[in-house]
Amino acid sequence: MMFSRWLLIAVLPCLGACAGNDVELRAAGVPSRAAVLAAERGLTDVRAFIPDIAVDLRYATSANIAGRALYPSDMPCLLKTSTAVKLRKAQALLRKKRLGLRIWDAWRPPEVQVLLAEKEGNTGLFLDPKSAWSRHCSGTAVDVTLIDRQGMEQRMPTYHDEGGERAWYRYKGDDRTVRRNLSLLQHAMSDAGFTILDTEWWHFDDADTYTQSPPAPVVFGHEVGIHINAPQ
Repeated sequence: MMFSRWLLIAVLPCLGACAGNDVELRAAGVPSRAAVLAAERGLTDVRAFIPDIAVDLRYATSANIAGRALYPSDMPCLLKTSTAVKLRKAQALLRKKRLGLRIWDAWRPPEVQVLLAEKEGNTGLFLDPKSAWSRHCSGTAVDVTLIDRQGMEQRMPTYHDEGGERAWYRYKGDDRTVRRNLSLLQHAMSDAGFTILDTEWWHFDDADTYTQSPPAPVVFGHEVGIHINAPQ
């Protein structure tokens, strides 16, 4: 009885701490089979490769432009290995400034790109697969924002997937804090080897693959054991 009571007392603080980190712990582990299959296709588990990076995959929640979860709850955060190396460099550069990155999207299964293009294509945010695949589909693009050491997101021009003039990489507003934050993010990503997408301040492409011909191959969800949530 005494042991059980001691165990309960020891566990309760952990439960409280974990409950406060729901965003960071969401889909925290990559299913082992998915990790193996992804590695065979040149994709790296970012959470394992950059342990101090924050991950909040927006399409694994209902808080996104589609209004529902498009990724499974155990969706891994994957990038092409060479792209993950660059992201690790960007994270290290920001850590020197007591800042860091939060990933909103990384490898995006082509099945999801089709859904987004069909439903939200009129926003101009999603490339139509009929013309070309998004670089997210090959794991060579990443959506990120800036956080402080406590994991708090810093002020930026917009939130994720907010289109329009305000989302352009050249911020034209009067908020000096936003201007500074955006500059810090862009310089870290650029110095690490990423190119900036003009129309989405949060989207960065691997510079080494941006003009690659043929483009890096896409990796479908079913190839790595990831099943996409179909529309209801």
